[in-house]
Amino acid sequence: MATAATPQQGGLHGFIAAHRTLETYPVGAHRWGMLMLTVLATIVSFYEFQFAPLLPLWIPTLHFSLEDFSLFLLFAVLLSGGSAMIGGPLADRHGRIIVIDLCLAVIIVLTFCNLLMTDFWSFVVVRGLMNLTAGLMWGALGGLTRDMSPRVSRGAAFGLLTVGAVGCVWLWNFISGVTLPAFNNSWRAEILMMGILAIGLYIPVLLWLKDLHPSLRLTIVESEATAAESAVARTRAAAEIPESGAAAFKELLSRWEVWVLVPGVVAFLTLAITSQTFFPVMFTRAFHYSPADAAKVASYFWLLNLFILVPAGLLSDRLRVRKPLVLVGIVLTLIALVWWIKTFANPLSPSQTSAVMFVLGGLVAFSFIPWCAQYSELLEDISPALQASGWSFFQLIYRGWIAISGPVLAFAASRYGWAAWMWVAVAGMVLFIPAMLLVRGGWVPAKAGQGTGPRAATAPRPSPA
Repeated sequence: MATAATPQQGGLHGFIAAHRTLETYPVGAHRWGMLMLTVLATIVSFYEFQFAPLLPLWIPTLHFSLEDFSLFLLFAVLLSGGSAMIGGPLADRHGRIIVIDLCLAVIIVLTFCNLLMTDFWSFVVVRGLMNLTAGLMWGALGGLTRDMSPRVSRGAAFGLLTVGAVGCVWLWNFISGVTLPAFNNSWRAEILMMGILAIGLYIPVLLWLKDLHPSLRLTIVESEATAAESAVARTRAAAEIPESGAAAFKELLSRWEVWVLVPGVVAFLTLAITSQTFFPVMFTRAFHYSPADAAKVASYFWLLNLFILVPAGLLSDRLRVRKPLVLVGIVLTLIALVWWIKTFANPLSPSQTSAVMFVLGGLVAFSFIPWCAQYSELLEDISPALQASGWSFFQLIYRGWIAISGPVLAFAASRYGWAAWMWVAVAGMVLFIPAMLLVRGGWVPAKAGQGTGPRAATAPRPSPA
């Protein structure tokens, strides 16, 4: 079985064990500071991959076509999903910080390597390596978020983490829009700015972000109020961490709930996946909006989404229930989406569609964040030693669906119209409903004081009937 690093060990692993590891569970501002540093790390890991602002400049200067880029995107998404399956078990066995620190450093170096790109194949090599490296650390980020959030604040923590991922989509598009004219539309100037900003974000992560002691990671903490007692629950030996990625995934994927929850939520996220990449094209071709109006309307999907992420988590934490909120969000999203599809024959005006986008994006966030908390808690109940591996599995399924759905969407839209693909998104939401009904989860708010003590996981719990 795998064992954790100790301060006596040499090298980077030993240094992190001695200087970047918390021996007691952080509380209050200290814990929230750790979560904010995790958000900074998330921004660096995601923001380099916003192709939209620079793609129109890359295509002519690096001499490739949109079709070439589509093939690269398929390759890159599968590459990052596959690497996530490797990085998650590494983070569970060796800690989150060593994976995050090393991957962020490599991503920043590769960002500056973008300046060396001269043709399509150099683009494939550099950007492919960036996707590979980022995939390695996504499980560690999800695992660290869980580590730093007791169950009573788990929803808010995952809402905050997702703000980092979603917010950078808007942030870096905004920066490019403001600065490209000032630098004569030079994509190399944009890359240089991205690299410098990434270094600025990386420094506080490198200096202050810390890991939990391995035995603390194997403790289930219900609330900050009892976190100080968690030392009594540090009974599960680090030797019980799965010794290999294969062993970790064998234990994880033997549970039917994982196979229900993850594909279910990914099917639900079909609408969000479509919005991120294809809504501007859909609005110009199906609704005959101008390119500027189409881009503006599509951006509204992420506006309320961004601002509802943390409140949705806080509400879920306050009520201490996840499943009912997810189901309410699914039903409301279905109603809004079906109503909108019915208008495709007589398209709404850009302002009206903007309002629809605003509502749909908010409802998707309202459903997704309580699901994140529920999935994280399920992984804890299986084994706290599998948290990063569980989030890596989510990334694999999520990115696999992105890779598959692109060509399917293009075929459906060209053959049957854009409304046909929107009905696929409806079907994904419908499939998510029985998935949520099947898995465990409370239906009523927890009573005051119920389930607030820390506990160490001892063995995987049997699956509920």
